[in-house]
Amino acid sequence: LMEEGGTTFSFEGNMTKCSLETVLRVHSPQFYWKVMTRADLGLADAYIDGDFSFAAENDSLLNLFMIIIASRDANSSATKSKKTSRGWWTPLIFTAGIASAKDFLNHFLRQNTLTHARRNISRHYDLFSSMPDERYDEHKKSSDFIKEYIFPGACIPSLSRITSAMASASRLSVEHLENIGNHYYQTLQCWRKKFMENQSKIVALGFDEKFIRTWEYYFEYCAAGFKSRTLGDYQIVFTRPGNVAAFSNSYQSVPSGVDSVPDGDTEPSY
Repeated sequence: LMEEGGTTFSFEGNMTKCSLETVLRVHSPQFYWKVMTRADLGLADAYIDGDFSFAAENDSLLNLFMIIIASRDANSSATKSKKTSRGWWTPLIFTAGIASAKDFLNHFLRQNTLTHARRNISRHYDLFSSMPDERYDEHKKSSDFIKEYIFPGACIPSLSRITSAMASASRLSVEHLENIGNHYYQTLQCWRKKFMENQSKIVALGFDEKFIRTWEYYFEYCAAGFKSRTLGDYQIVFTRPGNVAAFSNSYQSVPSGVDSVPDGDTEPSY
């Protein structure tokens, strides 16, 4: 981490499985303030507002998210016995798991220089954990980067909530399930590449640098989630009882709603 005055700080974890590194350039003390008071949304705001950038462009933002996710997983391994629920509604990098804003504020007011603010944050910044079910209702009232900037008002539930709703409120069952999240990571990387290659055209349309940084942040934020399997993109096929058309060799003893097979068709219509 490099500050404007030339001060440099290095952080090294003890996880051998995560060899990624990234170098942040802090341009404004607002970086520390936003992260410690607004957590997930604060980090996003700091990047969008240009309060920090990276010494290298390629993969730096993605690497930052991957490092934070690895730190979250390392710290949450000690609490595996707690029931957790991960989904799109949960802040991807789980900065909501940082100690409360009040505690951070007290630290900051006691030691209010850039260096001390950085040290206070470093003591708590790796306290990431997945969202326990009992905190879900509280979190629904909170905000994060995705809710604030990309999908305001959206409800994109986890797989467990979808299947639970299916079981409790319908007679449907799951016919087929596939997680295509690894493909979506590649899709997001392609979107980002095309987007960044056309920055001049985007600016010419009247959009500013904040708009560009917002979407760059979105592409990398979600790409890290899919790459680390923190997020999933599921394709689900539901079926109903008696839907024998789903089988290649239908049997007549179960009502299926299949009236006839048109001439020339090899599969029943339904």
